[in-house]
Amino acid sequence: MVVFFSLLFLIAPLCLLLHECGHALLARSAGAERVEVFLGVGPAYQMQVHPSFSIHIASLYFLGAMASYDKQDVFKPGERIAISLGGPLFSLGGAVLSWGSYLYFPHPILSFMIIFNLWLFAVNLIPFKIRGKRSDGSLILQDLIGILRKSS
Repeated sequence: MVVFFSLLFLIAPLCLLLHECGHALLARSAGAERVEVFLGVGPAYQMQVHPSFSIHIASLYFLGAMASYDKQDVFKPGERIAISLGGPLFSLGGAVLSWGSYLYFPHPILSFMIIFNLWLFAVNLIPFKIRGKRSDGSLILQDLIGILRKSS
């Protein structure tokens, strides 16, 4: 039971926040003027990290996450690919950091963080669409196909 609650209320939200921050930071580096990361649903507390970057943590913080960003110009396909890859790559980085920490401090929470981050990395690279929401892999595939069609 402790494992379930640790995963639900601690590990999953931290890993999701890391994943979405990956998208947000890549969007910011691609020229987004405004970047927001949302963790959970319901009334939220907003942290202004930078004038153009904020994080919203909702009361039901364990129920999903998303990044939102705006740019005056349209993102180029390569920029969209980089932004879509940002989340999975940050998840992979989180798994590697958790594994490195686990080598020195073998704790079950770190092992769950390794597994959950690897799961986020792998699942988000699979192209799929559920109820209109596309995975990172689906967005990457769409832009890669667009680039290949333009070059031929």
